[in-house]
Amino acid sequence: MEKTVNTICPYCGVGCGLAVKVRDGKIISVRGDKDHASTLGGICQKGAQVDQIVATPNRLASAQLRHSRGEPFEHTTVDAALTHVADKFKQIIRTHGRDSVGFYISGQLTTETQYVFNKLAKGALGTNNIDANSRLCMASAASAYKLALGADGPPTCYDDLDTAECFLILGANMAECHPVLWQRIKRRLARKRVRVIVVDPRRTPTVDAAHLHLQVKPGTDVALLNAILHVLITQRWTNETFIRNHTENWEALRDVAENWTPARAAKVCGVSELDIHRAAFWFGNSAESLSLWAMGANQSTSGVAKNLALINLHLATGKIGRPGSGPFSLTGQPNAMGGREVGYMSGGLPGYRDVTNTDDRATVAKIWGVPPRRIQPQPGLDAVRMFEALERGELKAIWICGCNPVATMPNCDQVARALRRAELVVVQDCYAPTETTPFADVLLPGAMNLEIAGTMTNSERRISLLQPCVPPPGDALPDWEIVTRFAAKLGFEELFSYTSAQDIFEEHKLCCAGNPALDFSGITYARLKRHAVQWPAPNTRGQGVARRYRQKKFFTKSGRANFHPVEFAPPQDLLTAEKPFALTTGRLANQWHSRTKTGHVAKLVQSNPAPFAAIHPDDAARLELADGDEIELASARGVARTSVKLDDTILSGTVFVPFHWGQSHRVDGCINTLTNGAGDPVSHQPELKFSAVSLVKIARHEPESELCDAATA
Repeated sequence: MEKTVNTICPYCGVGCGLAVKVRDGKIISVRGDKDHASTLGGICQKGAQVDQIVATPNRLASAQLRHSRGEPFEHTTVDAALTHVADKFKQIIRTHGRDSVGFYISGQLTTETQYVFNKLAKGALGTNNIDANSRLCMASAASAYKLALGADGPPTCYDDLDTAECFLILGANMAECHPVLWQRIKRRLARKRVRVIVVDPRRTPTVDAAHLHLQVKPGTDVALLNAILHVLITQRWTNETFIRNHTENWEALRDVAENWTPARAAKVCGVSELDIHRAAFWFGNSAESLSLWAMGANQSTSGVAKNLALINLHLATGKIGRPGSGPFSLTGQPNAMGGREVGYMSGGLPGYRDVTNTDDRATVAKIWGVPPRRIQPQPGLDAVRMFEALERGELKAIWICGCNPVATMPNCDQVARALRRAELVVVQDCYAPTETTPFADVLLPGAMNLEIAGTMTNSERRISLLQPCVPPPGDALPDWEIVTRFAAKLGFEELFSYTSAQDIFEEHKLCCAGNPALDFSGITYARLKRHAVQWPAPNTRGQGVARRYRQKKFFTKSGRANFHPVEFAPPQDLLTAEKPFALTTGRLANQWHSRTKTGHVAKLVQSNPAPFAAIHPDDAARLELADGDEIELASARGVARTSVKLDDTILSGTVFVPFHWGQSHRVDGCINTLTNGAGDPVSHQPELKFSAVSLVKIARHEPESELCDAATA
């Protein structure tokens, strides 16, 4: 029997629709879904080969349990494993209190799974110690949207790529990391008046199509953006009517921008004054200007400031809420947006609500069927602080789902130490081994995206329905079902009496109803089977709202958007004579996070077979390094070894290393051993994009055998 199932790609936040052809329970082909409104049949190399990540040798198909870390795992039933974990949780909470346990989950889970994890932690157990790997990617963007516009969520949509005349791309290598959207921009470039500005310390493939590359020193984006604003003001390229009628705090912003002359910023950033003027001219005088950014802006101790500085440009020119204009944060994971909707980070509640707000707690508690006092009024531990508390012994148990923190967290040696210290580590995943599973006491087998039903929300706020293409292997279950079975064993069966993912979605809708910033009461599974829908969607008609703020009414108390004066602050790590290089990390086109999935696709492995450190030829000459030489990189936190790749596309004094490879590839291979856990003061997003390092040549050694290069986060 042959059928075609429509579902969603499990990789980046573009949210490409897939048409998966299945015969006799096996996937025989994958193509882009031409009817999906977001991507219209577009698909990248990773998505085109998604069938190869289903039946891989490293699929976790049964629960595994051990009573001592020194023992091998034994296979057991999911029910027995959950009984064991429930008994341990009860004992730990009884002895140490409800805040002695924590959950670290993922933007790659369905919205329904994220929702029940959040409800379990905050509503049932009464701890806000739940956070997600979105803390590492989207926290700064979410914080800035809320501060400036009054609510999280981009105001833009993918159709804006077809009408913008100026693209300002900052800290985003779209050609490799969001290739389907990048192809849409390249088609737009056929028009003569369209301009692309790229701000990036590297000359990435995205820069190849740009009209202007502002190759700033790492971490200096705020200085550059303030200088662009300075030019907009002095040249009177601002929209005074919009500023007067729809914004607040303009005078304070003007005072800051006045001090950031192009001459001053040029010295700080390492770019020319003329290029700053040119960027301001194109942004200010194009009919429509769209900014796009990703981790290069967010992963910083000044990540929120960078986001706010970008949004300031749109508010100053009135270029928001209309076709082709707006500040557009590009989501990194397929459902990081859905996680933000359910409030799955430590301070959130479903429906863009907040644990610190009394009314929000009462509203959600009523829907959840718990006393309002059950939900604590202060945020729990964010991701970095959670693992620090685990190492100190304050947190006793942690449940990790869909993540691989030993490879992907900053300062990952600290994460390993923390997991060793824990009384209980539960890892729920589709794959094993990963860098994290050796630290676990219990492994729980989750079904993967092509095996389950559920929803995900992409970067343009479009909710899509996942539909199961093939059955999961062995005893693997949908992640939401594992959570609800566990909740029942803790005595919360009535609160988690769902029989399907659809039941969970309907409850989640109740938390969002009546909130004009997020309301999607009009969306049902039946509607999503016909087509994906953008929120807000309070009624049952159409495909939702494409662009927000078209009426120039914002979700602040005053209804006006807020300007935020932000000052440049250097990265926390300071370059010294001992550590003179700025390490920055990023993705490669054909790999994904820590390679649990892509590490088993031969064609993708062939294109990116091994890690490397990209070093400018001038730096290599001074250090007497050649292509392929083995080097040791060292920061204040640790060391890693890899091979040299000479690369004149980066600035001298900068080293670029892709973050996909963990310890399973070779000794000291995980670059996140070096990265910095220091966080933005508002978003608590860590500074993964700048670490002061030294590098020295070492004797060549052969790589150890790979352990499937497993990791999901």
